[in-house]
Amino acid sequence: MKINITPENQGVLKVLFQVESAVKSLIERGVTVLGISTSGDNPRIKIARHAYCEQLIRTGKACYLQFGNSRHGYYKQGSFTLGGCRVYWSESIY
Repeated sequence: MKINITPENQGVLKVLFQVESAVKSLIERGVTVLGISTSGDNPRIKIARHAYCEQLIRTGKACYLQFGNSRHGYYKQGSFTLGGCRVYWSESIY
């Protein structure tokens, strides 16, 4: 059976391989991946807060982009880019 990959599908596969590579890198560092989203321009990966995030904040490779208040209380959301994916996490502010 011959499989024909259209240009549209080629783009989808590229994004999936991009996300796979980033997720593997995060897992190797011991980071828990909570979810992914591939809609929009850049894939997004939601992770649990981890010491790796704090290290990236200290070295300027990640930053806090959003501060807010939800039903769970105040929070801040950090973000960095890995392999073309936006990786983000939320932290509670007490």
